[in-house]
Amino acid sequence: MSATSTLLQTAATVPYGQVFSTTVYLSLLGGALMFFRPLLVGIGRALFLTVRPRRSKAELAARQVRRDALAATHRATGLNEVDAAEVRAMACRH
Repeated sequence: MSATSTLLQTAATVPYGQVFSTTVYLSLLGGALMFFRPLLVGIGRALFLTVRPRRSKAELAARQVRRDALAATHRATGLNEVDAAEVRAMACRH
């Protein structure tokens, strides 16, 4: 019963006008954010691209070539000499 009486005493001291106005302002802010969400998302993406731009197709292709060469090297180090030579020969063809 103590918790209930404390809750009722606290609720009696809260100014309902301020609670109502705060609720109205928060709902208006939430509605404006939902209305302008596509614009805000676009602005966020543009800011992200200014900090970290996308790589060009040439950069992506060079990165893929380096990754493939590194993978072939890792595979070749675990093979014996005959298999490693075969892997290098296959890599030369591509």
